[in-house]
Amino acid sequence: MNQDILVVTATLGNRDSLQKTISAVKEVGGLRVKHILTAPMSKVNQLKEKYPGMEVLPEPENCRGIYPALNNAIKKYAKNFKYVTFINDDDYWLPDFKKLFEIVDAKDDVDVAYGRTLFMSENHEPIGEQTSSPRYKSFKALLKQHIPLFTQQATLIKTELFFKVGGFDESYKLIADTKFWAEAIDTGARFYYKNGLFAAYIIQEGQLSSDGSTQKNEHIRLLNEDMFKHVKGSPTIEKLLFRLYNIDVYIKRIFKYKTVKKMSKQFHKT
Repeated sequence: MNQDILVVTATLGNRDSLQKTISAVKEVGGLRVKHILTAPMSKVNQLKEKYPGMEVLPEPENCRGIYPALNNAIKKYAKNFKYVTFINDDDYWLPDFKKLFEIVDAKDDVDVAYGRTLFMSENHEPIGEQTSSPRYKSFKALLKQHIPLFTQQATLIKTELFFKVGGFDESYKLIADTKFWAEAIDTGARFYYKNGLFAAYIIQEGQLSSDGSTQKNEHIRLLNEDMFKHVKGSPTIEKLLFRLYNIDVYIKRIFKYKTVKKMSKQFHKT
């Protein structure tokens, strides 16, 4: 099969978990995936030595944050690929990620295929499952209720859509991908949900998403943008439908994973 999927990982080069990220993408993606790293110039040679065979793209000069690095890498490479996604250096694909490949292969009109994420401890023990829903047009209504319908770990995006939206809004430090999904849905793009666990997210110290203050402020700012002034559907009703759809996930959190309230707050972070 031709190489048609681009995967980008932005990294500072200081996480041991990057090895798991690279290995999982290679194992699951096989020959159809090109996986590149983007990192500060000072880390490029070190990463090339540590991960031979990986292409490492230097970040733009004066790069501030993950989204400028991702935009630069995706815009540089993605035109040669039909699909694109990005995976953080503390995330990794699960074997069932291949089911997202199967969706886009079978349904050419799908612009984004998405599923759910398994949350892992630093010891690689499962501690919870992400909630989601096929009602992707309720994305903005749910966000008004502080509920993300899905996050980037388990997504596959048609490259044409990425360029149509214009990439990530670099004025956001933590939630530019959330804005991207809302903008993409507003274009009329077709999303397809597969109920399964396709990626793992390791919850650990020092993650950008642990900056609750910045995340809260950016969330408020996003909801005040013009695109959220007229949201279709009732946020309250959509929240109820979402909760009912995910009742099994909530039950698992209590009885299988024995999730504590403090940890459950992490489940809504990108």
